[in-house]
Amino acid sequence: MGVWRRRGEAATAGLSAALYSVRRGLYSEAVVSSVASAVVLAEVGQFREAVQYVQKAAKALYEGAKEVFERVKVTVQRLVELFVEAVTRMLAWVDEHKAYLFLMAAVAAGVVALSAALNLWGLIELEKLAHAAVGMPPFVAGLADAGGKAAERFKALAERYERWRVDENVINEVINAPLNKERPYEALLRLAKSPNLPRPLVELRKALMNVKDEAEKDAAVIATLVLYKALINNAEAYREWAELYKWAKGLVERQEFTVAAEEAKRLRGSQRGLEEVAEEVIEELNRVLVLYSQSDFYKEKPNILDKLKQLLEVDLGEAEELAKARRNELYELGDVNMGTKAYAALLSITRGGLYGHAATLLMGKGALADVVLLTPKGAYDKAKGIAKKRGESVDPSRSPKGAVDWEDRAASVLLWFLSGYGEADLKFRPVEKRGKKGRVERGFQVFRAYGVVEAFVGELWIGEVAYFNVSEEELRRRVEEAMRMAPDLSGMDTAPQYVEWLATDVSTSWRQIVAGTVHPWQLRWYFGLLGGPKWFSGKAIVTREGIKLAVVAYWSREREDEILRGSSWLKSLLGHTVNNWRELVDAIDWSWVLKKVEELADELKPWIGPKGMSDMEREGLARRMLSELALLAHFAEAKRGKNDSEWREERIKMLAKAVEDLSGGRIAGDFAKELARLIIYYAERHKQYAEKHINKLAEKLVGVSNKEVWGIVRRVLSGEDPNVYCLTRDCARDAVVRKFVAPALELVMLDKALRGEFDREEALLLFGEMYATALAGDGAVGPYDVWLTVGGELGGGAALLRLATLHLLNQLLPDELKLGVRVYIGEGVYRIAAYGEDAAKFKRLLAVSAPSDGGEYLSEKFNEFMKETQVEVQLDKNSIRRTKRNVSADLTLSEAGVAVKYNVYLRENKVELQFLSTDRSRAELAARLLKRAGVNAEVKKVGNEDVWQVRATTDKLAAGHEELREALAEIVKTARDKGWVDEKKARRWLEKLEKGMAAWEGKKFMVRLVEGVLVVRFSSTSRESLEEVAREFKAMGLVEGVHFTVRWGGERGHVYLLAEGVRRLAWVSTYGKEGQRPKAAGFLKFLKEKAKKRGAEVLRKLEALLEEGRSRGALRLAGLEKDGVKVLDVKTEEKDDKLYITLRAEVDGAVGEYKITFYRDRGGARRLMFYVRGGEAVARAVKLVEVLTGERPSVAERPDGLTRIGGAGRHIDALARYEELREAIERWSSR
Repeated sequence: MGVWRRRGEAATAGLSAALYSVRRGLYSEAVVSSVASAVVLAEVGQFREAVQYVQKAAKALYEGAKEVFERVKVTVQRLVELFVEAVTRMLAWVDEHKAYLFLMAAVAAGVVALSAALNLWGLIELEKLAHAAVGMPPFVAGLADAGGKAAERFKALAERYERWRVDENVINEVINAPLNKERPYEALLRLAKSPNLPRPLVELRKALMNVKDEAEKDAAVIATLVLYKALINNAEAYREWAELYKWAKGLVERQEFTVAAEEAKRLRGSQRGLEEVAEEVIEELNRVLVLYSQSDFYKEKPNILDKLKQLLEVDLGEAEELAKARRNELYELGDVNMGTKAYAALLSITRGGLYGHAATLLMGKGALADVVLLTPKGAYDKAKGIAKKRGESVDPSRSPKGAVDWEDRAASVLLWFLSGYGEADLKFRPVEKRGKKGRVERGFQVFRAYGVVEAFVGELWIGEVAYFNVSEEELRRRVEEAMRMAPDLSGMDTAPQYVEWLATDVSTSWRQIVAGTVHPWQLRWYFGLLGGPKWFSGKAIVTREGIKLAVVAYWSREREDEILRGSSWLKSLLGHTVNNWRELVDAIDWSWVLKKVEELADELKPWIGPKGMSDMEREGLARRMLSELALLAHFAEAKRGKNDSEWREERIKMLAKAVEDLSGGRIAGDFAKELARLIIYYAERHKQYAEKHINKLAEKLVGVSNKEVWGIVRRVLSGEDPNVYCLTRDCARDAVVRKFVAPALELVMLDKALRGEFDREEALLLFGEMYATALAGDGAVGPYDVWLTVGGELGGGAALLRLATLHLLNQLLPDELKLGVRVYIGEGVYRIAAYGEDAAKFKRLLAVSAPSDGGEYLSEKFNEFMKETQVEVQLDKNSIRRTKRNVSADLTLSEAGVAVKYNVYLRENKVELQFLSTDRSRAELAARLLKRAGVNAEVKKVGNEDVWQVRATTDKLAAGHEELREALAEIVKTARDKGWVDEKKARRWLEKLEKGMAAWEGKKFMVRLVEGVLVVRFSSTSRESLEEVAREFKAMGLVEGVHFTVRWGGERGHVYLLAEGVRRLAWVSTYGKEGQRPKAAGFLKFLKEKAKKRGAEVLRKLEALLEEGRSRGALRLAGLEKDGVKVLDVKTEEKDDKLYITLRAEVDGAVGEYKITFYRDRGGARRLMFYVRGGEAVARAVKLVEVLTGERPSVAERPDGLTRIGGAGRHIDALARYEELREAIERWSSR
């Protein structure tokens, strides 16, 4: 991906091609999280930990694409060096001294050679690093940004495709030609005979003259027309982005400016719009291929259809590579198919990639066919010729004309910044400082604005790179927000999750727990698990995706002690309570762990290494991994019962004996002990101290030269003797042992379950919870794979231990879920992976066991599990019974060998499914299983008791999967047949359960037109259901009485969503708060589906309301210039039952002030009016209203010479499109 831009030409082609081939999931986890954390750790002085994070990131990335890296001859060591360069460069822009200390820590760790480090530092001093070393996108805004020239190209593109617009049906007729037993190419030739053919079609016809293969001709026609259709339908999206750039450029040229939150939200909406244009290409190509596969025309020609699929199916991985490719890398992508090139072109335009710049130039000439038919390099060369004639470059930032200046760069950075920070109005003030070598650096101080009150956020610095120094107050605010949104894990035993986090992303240092992340979900999980931190630090980095806030938080280890001490799970496994980490490590029988894995060794060998590995290699690797586990077990046993000081002395004694042996007895006694102590110091990176005193010790020794002493030191540190090496490095220290504790406990638990000493189902659930937590830290879940990375010292032993737990897991799983895994080995990193069918089986277990809060997963990674679930429903018909109050029955949901029994009740006015437990974890399982069966149900605490409830009623249940609905219907039928439920009630329930409901959050809404008015209504006999809908609407920002009403009458109640509520939801879905937007969008998608089923008129009415809502606040009134009208200022005032808006505007050169009154007439209809005097004034007033609203106002003369200018509701709704008026008009309209 883009992190490798700016390397020297020779390295760029190979290395970038490798990195672009890495899967997106791996890249984001390994690079973004670890390197961002490294920067933050270095900033707070933890240089050694920062180096470890960098090594972890590089090695994980290498393993994710090992074959690609090997092909371009990039070693893992070189990758680590490149990561060190990246972090050093980032630090150097902020603090040179810390950058130097970090670099020297990397030297001390043996990560980079001293000579290479000094050379790198020289480049930094010469300010050449930005071009000679690794760049940091997507971490850091680079130089090659679009600038004003690209904005001009966007605008031109929009204008031309509006001019070249054709009826979409004409394009569809060609694309759908096979349905009429005609080839797309033949249909195009017919169309080409018509006069006034738009340029893109003329160019397509010419380009096809050089194509001989019939299938290729058809594919080129389809891909070009799909691209053409996307452009003519979305020309406005490109125009809007050009305008946004112009807007941003205008802002940065001012001395001071304010950006409203709505403007930032609109910016994000525009970004999404551009991305959706690219997605339309994929959707349309997929639609076409499905259509063709079902057509009789291609059923007779399967070979041609197969070839079309090869030419048109989009390869997302290749598209990502092409979208981000640099010039030299375009050569490597010559075999990309037509569909991928069409999609990649639009994707690259969105991301500012070189291929996108080339495509923009070609598209501007109507040469869409060239984008599809030419190789990426050929397209670039042709675009280069177009740019050269204009005196430009393909990349507009490098053009001699209009090259990027500071304002251009600042405009781009501002857009990125605002796309990631838009929940409040922001004020920017220019600021300067003296940078390196006395150069002036420029940027902005950023304040959050609340009217006249301002709060400092941080400083945005824009130079060769851009970075954001976040203020302590802002960092604290972000952390407090994460704490507020942290999951509630009360009532759960969190030790299983905690020990897995220790094995991955959480570490301990002295008496502190340390955890860092750039992912909001992960930070929230940390806070849910560990509570509020003792202190924290952070760094905000400006990226193309907005702002990434990397946070490192610190807790007292007393919190760790509380988790371990309170764990009933640990007590059940170990036979006693453990009070702290040291007791936990000592409580594990490491000799038993080693013996158990040795017993399983032969069965584990087939999982070790790729399938093609020879038996000899596999055997050698298995022995190495087992020997590493043996080392850990030996040293963990040796340390048992000793504190750190006692253990250090023990190590010195054992190492002194080894020194004595290596020296042939010439270094003995206190001298051997002293040398052993100094070697340990050396291994702990106190090198200067150790070197000085080793040399002094050598002078005291008789008959042993300095060279011989250092030879012994080197042999000890070389790892030649693993036991001696482990004495120096302390292989029993927490940083090593913490990788083994979680899988060791899993091994004990699974073994006990197999022997009947631990509940089998609980063991499956706990293992799934723990493994999913590990995946959240150091793993990934893709559509076809699940993998976990294990690395660091003795990583092979930890990986082997993980394999042993998976082997025991298989013995607990039913036959249909038994899975196979494979461990792939790199330099210091082991990747345990399940692919294809095995991954699908694994996901089924993880889907029901992954950590959740209220049934919602704690990590976004876990959503991928849901796709594979196969929940089974079992109804115990003999359990259907009549009780004193109602009818009840028992129903069981199961998946992956895990089952939960629910109670079903037929109450007075509803069917209710319920689960109660004093075990919070069990309640979470019940909610997860229900969600997998299509029913949304939350986990709630019952009163003040330690009882947890999961509950769903009729409407939610009717939205569930068919098998569940059938079981519930069977209960209702049985009760009806036995006379326990009256016929009318049973019929109503059965109608819902048997048909199922197109429901939202389990609720069925009615959508229809009544006398031309759209009615959206939810009805229920349950007051609780009505209250749930009202709460959901309020959570989306709606106000009762304004946007919706709740009414209760007789046996049924209703919630009506008013037209104003529909408009408001449309606005929220585009510009609302982060948590509200997806909910509103989801509800509106549901409404559209309902409206479609009701007919075209209902859908048209709904879409009209949505368009009105989206347009609200979409325009700025102040500064508007159009048709001789220029708005200079606007003010609003609400008084009594009226709204007053004062506009100061220039109309046809005359400046005037217009005070407009908003009121309601006797019938309650909304009106506006204002008065002017004189014929010319009347003409100007009419023009003002017409320009601002698009509607001519009414004009009425009065006897006193004044003229009344009037308007109706349509004028008021049109004025609500302006940002400055939206809230005031909505508030007044809602009264």
